[in-house]
Amino acid sequence: MIHNNLISIQKIHNEEVENAVFAALKAINAEELMVREGMIILIKPNVLSGKPAERAVTTHPEVLRAVIRWVKQFKPSRVFVGDSSGSNSPNATQVALKACGILQVCIDENVECAPLEKTPRKIYSVKNGFVLDEIASTHLLEDADLIINIPKIKTHGLTTLTCCIKNMFGTVMLGNKAQMHARFPMVDAFTSALVDVYSVSSPQLTVIDGYLCQEGKGPAAGDVVKLDLILAGYDGVALDTTVCKIIDVDPNQVMYLPKAEQKNLGSMKLDDYTFVGEKIESVKRPFKLPSIKIPKFKIPTKITEYLGKILFKSRLKVDPSKCVLCGKCWQNCPVDALTPPEEKQVGKTVPLWDKKKCITCYCCTELCPHEAIDFHVNPTRNFLLSKLGISIIAFLVIIGVFLGIVLS
Repeated sequence: MIHNNLISIQKIHNEEVENAVFAALKAINAEELMVREGMIILIKPNVLSGKPAERAVTTHPEVLRAVIRWVKQFKPSRVFVGDSSGSNSPNATQVALKACGILQVCIDENVECAPLEKTPRKIYSVKNGFVLDEIASTHLLEDADLIINIPKIKTHGLTTLTCCIKNMFGTVMLGNKAQMHARFPMVDAFTSALVDVYSVSSPQLTVIDGYLCQEGKGPAAGDVVKLDLILAGYDGVALDTTVCKIIDVDPNQVMYLPKAEQKNLGSMKLDDYTFVGEKIESVKRPFKLPSIKIPKFKIPTKITEYLGKILFKSRLKVDPSKCVLCGKCWQNCPVDALTPPEEKQVGKTVPLWDKKKCITCYCCTELCPHEAIDFHVNPTRNFLLSKLGISIIAFLVIIGVFLGIVLS
């Protein structure tokens, strides 16, 4: 009998990843999901971009290998390992799958490696969506008898945490992710979209890769943390909440979690769950958070738009010593805010940035293969240079001049 309130936390000892994965799944009786031979299984790792496994950008190949081997015990008819990377390029996912080692694991284990944008599509309705009525995704979401989510624990410049809920954003194809960023530039609306996407994919089982993680400037340019953990369970909301407790983040500050709970996709109330294996306190390790501070409170739409577009506008900074002018940033910018420099000189010139067009979706930061791009926020400077700020300063100057005349 499946007990949906079980959460397993297992330590990886002596690099024995497979032992930890098998122990985590056994502890929650996950084998009871495998109801018959011949099932079709979709495994969804994190394949953000083409970085080597040791950079902790993507799901670690050995965690994936362990999950595949666990699944194969039950004689499925087909096993798909599928994701769609963050780039607009038609071959981006294939390149990323190869670079991070996932393709080789699929070859070794004789399962199907499936860039989701290469699979048949289907339009899915979003029931009671916060901001979306429908999404286009892979037909595999419907065809699969079981969807297994394998997210990576990473901090995130926009959403604070990327793990269970955020990982299923990968079921949105290639450039459609950037378009969604463009449609929902503020974090409140964007996290609502993430919850809507998760509600469509709704994985039945989650195995969290806490082997090598990222803190700081995640999800692509952070510092690697060897946490040596595997978590497993059925409720992605509860699992993300558990991860927050482990890395010392307030779950309520991860805006998609209360939204997902409101949509009845899971619960943040960990007292209702039974933990097996390690206790949260015994594996706790505070993570550094991204330096970018984005307003996460709920305020009227017009004010939110103003704050997002003016006061909290991030300023892009490119490190010329790291930038090789490869073009990834300007090719994948959803609003064409980045363009090539007039004269390409590696080490001297950098991409041109149009601050008026930029929506601070952080796609360029996430997809830069050389970690050359960063963002900084200076609300005071932004306010002083805004029309409102200039108007207030001008008004104060006029008042000051007037008072000076009156008092003289």
